[in-house]
This record gives sequence, C-alpha cells and structure tokens, in this order.
Amino acid sequence: MTDLEPHIRPLVEALNATGVVRTFSSCEGHFRPDEQTIVDRNRAEVRFVPADGIMIEKVERFVSFILTRFKSQHGLIPINVVGYKLYTPIDDETVDETFVLELRPFNRFDPPDRKRSDTDRAVDQVIQTLTLWSKDR
Repeated sequence: MTDLEPHIRPLVEALNATGVVRTFSSCEGHFRPDEQTIVDRNRAEVRFVPADGIMIEKVERFVSFILTRFKSQHGLIPINVVGYKLYTPIDDETVDETFVLELRPFNRFDPPDRKRSDTDRAVDQVIQTLTLWSKDR
C-alpha cells in the first residue's frame, strides 16, 4: 500500500480492516485546475471486491449501511457519498464486477481548497461510519 495517496489512505485502510472487502484502486480526488485531465478527477473513490470468503450480498449490505448511515448522520452537503457496482467487459464472455465508493463534492463550483477540505472531512466521517458497522456486527 505504499503507492496510496495520503488523503485517501485512511479510508482504504479502514475498509480493508473490516474484513468484508479488499480494495485494489483508489484516488484521493484532484480538484485544482492544473490537476484536471480529460477524465473527471473531481471526486475521491475507492474500488473494491469482496474479501476472500465473503458473499456479494454481504458486501451489498455493507455498502448500503455506509450510504444510509452517512446520509442520516451527515446529509448530502457538502459531499455526496455514493456506492455502486461497476460492470466492465473483459472479453466476449467475461464481465468484471467491481464495487465503488465515491465521495463527490456537491457543488462543483466550490474552490479547490474547499473541495479538498470537505472531501477530507467526509473521509473521516465514512471511517466513523465503518466503526459503527464493526460495533453492530
């Protein structure tokens, strides 16, 4: 995990520590104009698959828990936290399924430093939500 960007590292480590998922890709978000590319980088995200021996249904409940608890405790503003399953075709017969947890600033017109601080705060809030998951299990 030495290549992890510092602003997303705590969330990646917290997700892996649950034992429910195994992360394999992440981005801390890049909000300054000089950090923009043709690909939208105005959000942070972590991509993951079920940990060994964990059923997809448990991961789906886990993601639902994170999203509903985050919304009930923190709302949608200034960061919208969403989760989804991404389907990626590998070849003519194989489709890869990946879970994504995304933290996107609600107002895309906010200045870059505000987006960074709001995203960093949301990372901490999601980690707090993961603590609730661990206590409930």
